[in-house]
Amino acid sequence: MCTVSINIDEAAVRRINPLLTSRESISQWLQRQVDEMIEEMAFQAHSKSPNAHTAEEMKAIVAERVRLMESGEATYIDGEEGFAQIRARYGL
Repeated sequence: MCTVSINIDEAAVRRINPLLTSRESISQWLQRQVDEMIEEMAFQAHSKSPNAHTAEEMKAIVAERVRLMESGEATYIDGEEGFAQIRARYGL
């Protein structure tokens, strides 16, 4: 852990929450805000799947799979079989 020193506008903080009247209350509030921000950023950094796709990429993937099924180049599997394959692949 490290200690940092920052300057904040106490009046602006009080506009957010009028109960933040002392340096100690502001300090505790700010610490919670920073902790939550860091936790959220860490979660986002670790939750991005290497298989994540943008909406446009997903549209292209779905369109290609529909084309393959319609042309007979790929076979259709029902939802249960699809979920079973996903569970097996990802150890769920």
